Amino acid sequence: MAEYFFSDFGLFWYLKELRKEEFWKFKELLKQEPLKFELKPIPWSELKKASREDIAKLLDKNYPGKQAWEVTLSLFLQINRSDLWTKAREEIRNKLNPYKNHMKEKFRLVWEKETCLQVPDDFYTETTKNEYEELTAAYTADQAGQPSLTLVLQGSQGVGKTTLLRKVMLEWVEGNLWKERFTFIFFINGCEMNSITETSLVELLSRDWPESSEPIEDIFSQQEGILFIMDGFEELKFDLDLDTNLCDDWRQRQPTQVILSSLLRKKMLPESSLLVALGVTGMRKHFYLLQHPKYITLPGLSEHSRKLYFSHFFREKNKASRAFSFVRDNTSLFVLCHYPLACWLVCTCMKWQLERGEDLGIASESITSLYVSFFTSVFKSGLENYLPRQSRARLQSLCTLAAEGIWTDTFVFHPGDLRRNGVSEPDASMWVGMRLLQRNGDRFTFIHTCVQEFCAAMLYLLRQPQDNPNPAIGTVTQLVTAVVTQASTYLLQTGVFLFGFSTEKTTNVLETSFGFPLSKEIKQEITECLQSLSQNDPNQVMVSFHELFNSLFETQEKEFITQVMDFFEDINIYISNTDDLVVSAFCLKHSQNLQKLHLCIENVFSDDCESILNDNQKLSFWRDLCSVFTTSRNFQVLDLDNCSLDEASQAILCKALAQPVCRLQKLVCNFASSLGNGVDFFKAILHNPHLKYLNLHGTNLSSGEVGQLCQTLKHPMCNIEQLMLGKCDITDEACKDIASVLVCNQKLKLLSLIENPVMNEGVMVLCDALRHPHCALETLLLTYCCLTSVACDYISQAILYNKSLSLLDLGSNFLEDNGVMSLCEALKHPSCNLQQLWLAGCYLTPVCCKDLSAVLISNEKLKTLKLGDNKIQDAGVKQLCEALKHPNCKLENLGLEICQLTTACCEDLASALTVCKSLRGLNLDWNSLDHDGVLVLCEALNHLDCALQLLGLDKSAFDEETQLLLTAVEEKNPHLTILHQPWDNDEYRIKGVLI
Repeated sequence: MAEYFFSDFGLFWYLKELRKEEFWKFKELLKQEPLKFELKPIPWSELKKASREDIAKLLDKNYPGKQAWEVTLSLFLQINRSDLWTKAREEIRNKLNPYKNHMKEKFRLVWEKETCLQVPDDFYTETTKNEYEELTAAYTADQAGQPSLTLVLQGSQGVGKTTLLRKVMLEWVEGNLWKERFTFIFFINGCEMNSITETSLVELLSRDWPESSEPIEDIFSQQEGILFIMDGFEELKFDLDLDTNLCDDWRQRQPTQVILSSLLRKKMLPESSLLVALGVTGMRKHFYLLQHPKYITLPGLSEHSRKLYFSHFFREKNKASRAFSFVRDNTSLFVLCHYPLACWLVCTCMKWQLERGEDLGIASESITSLYVSFFTSVFKSGLENYLPRQSRARLQSLCTLAAEGIWTDTFVFHPGDLRRNGVSEPDASMWVGMRLLQRNGDRFTFIHTCVQEFCAAMLYLLRQPQDNPNPAIGTVTQLVTAVVTQASTYLLQTGVFLFGFSTEKTTNVLETSFGFPLSKEIKQEITECLQSLSQNDPNQVMVSFHELFNSLFETQEKEFITQVMDFFEDINIYISNTDDLVVSAFCLKHSQNLQKLHLCIENVFSDDCESILNDNQKLSFWRDLCSVFTTSRNFQVLDLDNCSLDEASQAILCKALAQPVCRLQKLVCNFASSLGNGVDFFKAILHNPHLKYLNLHGTNLSSGEVGQLCQTLKHPMCNIEQLMLGKCDITDEACKDIASVLVCNQKLKLLSLIENPVMNEGVMVLCDALRHPHCALETLLLTYCCLTSVACDYISQAILYNKSLSLLDLGSNFLEDNGVMSLCEALKHPSCNLQQLWLAGCYLTPVCCKDLSAVLISNEKLKTLKLGDNKIQDAGVKQLCEALKHPNCKLENLGLEICQLTTACCEDLASALTVCKSLRGLNLDWNSLDHDGVLVLCEALNHLDCALQLLGLDKSAFDEETQLLLTAVEEKNPHLTILHQPWDNDEYRIKGVLI
């Protein structure tokens, strides 16, 4: 076709469109035009009297193929025939694009053979009208000079992402979509990528590139005209790691994950566009790879679309009306049908029931029950004439095939795969006829991955003791473990079905339908596995409670859920939508043994939250969730992180916390959107006698709320001992209210005001309170509080008079050496009781070490001095080490991390280590020490007189020889631990970062 167009006949057709004077001007310009293209001109003697047909033949002869057209198109513009230029360009583009024709045939076949919802095109066009408008607008609005667009099509499994992308591809090849925007669109399927270990981009795309096309390399010169559609990322066997070495050369062979990561992150073909389909798990795993993405969310089928689909599916008006009325009257079933896949399952099930003359009946208590209804209908329609033993063998072979695929990330099966798992050719045809499998040539796939997941889970019901296990297929224990420890998407849903199969009700339904017994051991295996997981160290095995709750919810068995929930004392859950709220509330209200709950909830109570639940229903489920605070026997810690609650939901929370039976001891509200009206919140704090710890880090408090809080803290009934107000926008004005608490509340022992604009003025007010004889505060944290050396004058006076304060953190303030000098004067005084002074990042130099050394010699009460992130340098360390060697020095911990130290100071440190009997901890992290310096330190550490128990060093930062040296020292000294960032966890707990 392309060859025909490039012939002289194609040129002649266009030249005939020229008027006489235009044709003459065309010939005159043709004398010199070829020179622009570095071509030899045609002699004027041949051109002068040539006809239109002669010119076409001369062009074709002298400038074969595209060269003739390049010259011709240039001349069309010069003679003001842009209409011919536009028409020829479009026709050339189409004729040059056999790729489009190839993809048209391919995707038309896919659309006809591999789509569950086989409906007329006009139905699909109508139901996806909004999505098409968004797609069209998104890419056409991509302005020149802006970063090329990455568009994410997001939605739950079964909502129609793949179907829409296939239809988009068809619309493009048929010229109905992005006609002027994209010259080439490539469809990359994650499932197909699993069979390719290494490739280049050009090699990858060449699989669908017809031989008759121009060289594929030519298309990359116009990247902005290329769109990559990417689907099936949940099916990838490999991870697209953020740390992957990216590649920008589309010719270079690389591991497949490098090619995909490089496309996603715009390293390769950065000016091309992307359209990526991501489900819930795909979003969680891959969203961070995307550059400036925009999102389109598939909402599923509207009520009108569902009714329309029923009409198309049943065709007969009476049947469609009867089926739709049945579903419409069943709320849970009707809601499920907003997923196109579920809609197809329901309609298929009812179609068979109607054909057999049965009453309509579909269970919809859970996803599993819906699939069970579908599968029993399939079974009746295809296997009812077989003996139970034969049916079992056929069904077990199909389920083994499905399970092997799920465990090995295989979704396309070849004849060998079927034979290996016992699926014969006649059986395969039978399953195709029953719409469980679909065939494409010699390849088979399940009608949808959800059906494969269901069959894979059913295998565990069909197991018999005499079966030979397939080594590729995991046990129930392995599946449950995978599900609750962040498995791949398809194992997750298989696990959910497994939990659904564990119920006696589901097993009975299947046994009645199949006519043979099924395994009754699944529930016991699940229980034992979850009990074992609950006893593991959370640092080694992290349980995903989101997946566990979804799996438990599938059973709807209250006794079983209660039994499992009691295994877990510490739960961390993220609620991002109303579905999560419903599931979490159902599980948590059956928990009686919970001690700690870490909760983040957002997008549920906001005004723009789209949900099938009304406000009262949402509040009812939230009330169920909050009931765990009173029903759990030993509930102690509630950690609310980034929670977005409205006034009504906040009131329900506070009411639950204020109940006499609530034994909460620690309440954390980090980065809360609001505290509601404030009254309920502070009332809950006051009325809970067990509450000793309150952390509001990151929650902006108005002056009124600070006032309310302080009035609560001053009440005799309030038992708060530790108050964390970091990053709460506490100003110097608010410090007046806080100071009044310090004077009258002798229960308060710890106050954190880190990351607040307290300023020197605020510290002055606080110090007045610290000097009061009734102040019982023991720990004061003022990191990042905008303080200067002026504040140190106030603090010095305070620590002279205060008898209770033992820990003072002034880190990350602009104190400088002058400020420390002022502090040291107070620290040297016998009446100063301070035990820990933290001065990290205070802009100190070796100058201050003289004063600090004097303190170490004269003050036997000071046990911890942290000077990290200051320019202490070797000169400062030398002075400190002299003090450490003094017999009066009782310092136990010295922090010198990030202090610009070198090997030159190691001799001084080593000397101090062998002399100082009190020093137990020394942090030297992040300093420029080499092997020689470490060698000197190790000799001291091996000395009999060295009492050090903790050394802060990152062993991995040194060469192998030095690492061996440090390891040998640890082995020789069992009391010694060498650790990177040794005090971080303790500091985080004191500051409220760790609970």
